[in-house]
Amino acid sequence: MNSPQRQLSTLVSASERTALVYAGESWSYAELAAAADELARAMTAADLRGERVALALPNCPELVLCYLACFASGAVATPFNTRYAPPELEQALRRARPRWLVVHSGKLADLALIDPAVLDDTRVLVVGDSAGGHEEFGAVRAPSGSRDPEASDPGAPAVMFFTSGSTGRPKGVVHSHRSALGILTSTSEALGDVTADDVTQVFEPQVHVSGFIATMTTLLAGGTVALYDGFDPARYVEALQKHRPTLVCTHIDVLAQVLREPGMQRSWFSSLRGVYTGGDTVPAALQREFMAASGLPIGVGWGMTEAIWLTISRDPQLDRDGCIGVPVTGLEVRTDPETGELLVRGPMVMDHYWEDETLTAATLTDGWLHTGDLGEQDADGVWWFTGRIKDIIVRRTSKISPGEVESALDEHPGVAAAAVIGVPDAEEGQVPVAFVVPRDDAVLTIEDLLSFLRNRIAAYKIPARLYFRAALPLTTSGKINRRELSEG
Repeated sequence: MNSPQRQLSTLVSASERTALVYAGESWSYAELAAAADELARAMTAADLRGERVALALPNCPELVLCYLACFASGAVATPFNTRYAPPELEQALRRARPRWLVVHSGKLADLALIDPAVLDDTRVLVVGDSAGGHEEFGAVRAPSGSRDPEASDPGAPAVMFFTSGSTGRPKGVVHSHRSALGILTSTSEALGDVTADDVTQVFEPQVHVSGFIATMTTLLAGGTVALYDGFDPARYVEALQKHRPTLVCTHIDVLAQVLREPGMQRSWFSSLRGVYTGGDTVPAALQREFMAASGLPIGVGWGMTEAIWLTISRDPQLDRDGCIGVPVTGLEVRTDPETGELLVRGPMVMDHYWEDETLTAATLTDGWLHTGDLGEQDADGVWWFTGRIKDIIVRRTSKISPGEVESALDEHPGVAAAAVIGVPDAEEGQVPVAFVVPRDDAVLTIEDLLSFLRNRIAAYKIPARLYFRAALPLTTSGKINRRELSEG
């Protein structure tokens, strides 16, 4: 077995078992497999093996079908962040050059604002209420007599996730069929060995690696995914009581918000055998609060789009923040003796960065991935996260490059220079804070700049605070010295 889809096909014999629950409807494994097979045959007929299929979709059954069909046909699933502003969507399309774009009708207004030439060689398929003059995704069928998909080489590309880069240019993280299966295998182990008896509640976006691993790991084990699109604390609590999940793998801010819901009861969590987070380390104070409320510890893991799941800690550490646990099976971890950077090697590590040999060579050395994170191992073999080498800002687990926000600010005609830093925040982990030097003749207001940004970058990238400065501190080489920037 060399791909998640091929392993999933072995579960079709349990035809009546529920695979997916969404918006009050259920999909059995037989129904899911049949629909995915039809779509895979259509992709095969379109000669999409090795080609990108862009997925600009919210959490929905169609997104799951697209992943499975891509795995089976050899097409490269290429999910796009649904929060992309039109310029970001256009940039992603230019980078990926997909043969197909499967997009939700709610994004058609954004699609209309980009350069139409970007889509000249792309077939657009629309999921939702209106196709807006494009083809309807639900009408796609394999031509009569079309051939069956052939198994892909384990080293062939299977999925590509775009993630923020330190220069502001999104990185295309390419996982092969082998490493995609490694991701799901290590995630299952980290979650306590997912089985067919598990029900996993998924609110996290499936176009991100977080929602992808929670969904696909559960399906690979024959379990049930209770799927929702968009987090709301009240809906999350309602889902806990309705579906009685056995597993949740979510962000720490989600758990913190659930604890603050009015009328919080221990019974909300009574069906769960495990609660996990992998987006950040868990503060000891939140761990104590959650354990008191639910009777369960929060299992903590470590990973990134380039390699996940890497470590796991199921026993809460209440005397020190930053515990990320011990490596999963097959993973090697070591520190760079000069920098203290954590390096990892294992079956879940990405294959390469899309069309970027220089960055790939700098990030992967003899199979070792440079994570950009700092850490140390204690006498018991437990690893601890101590910081980040890179400047990436992690806001509620969404990664933001200072460069991409600075580039957007620089487009304003009244801005002479701009710098963005990440600042710790009790609610969101980190938030971007911007410092702007106006041009001499410009009359700028904070609201003007924020309004300008809202049309250019996703909402989560908008700075939480913005300050005007007469000048920005520079290093001896003339670069912006972010270390000297502060809100004081």
